[in-house]
Amino acid sequence: MSKRVHVTIHAGEISEQTVEIAESATYEDLLNTLNINQETVLVLNGGNAVPLDGAVNSDRLTILRVVTGG
Repeated sequence: MSKRVHVTIHAGEISEQTVEIAESATYEDLLNTLNINQETVLVLNGGNAVPLDGAVNSDRLTILRVVTGG
């Protein structure tokens, strides 16, 4: 069984897409599906960061690219 998740990605520009993931998918699984390196982003659910090993429990998420440097 699977579910659909609407994802807004903020990575320099804003893009949106809907992906289908397994009912038991984690946020890490979602990032892998989108081919996004988990070390470069935060996943937000309702504006709050979520642990990557947690189960996806929302149908709308935001992925925010994290920029670091010196």
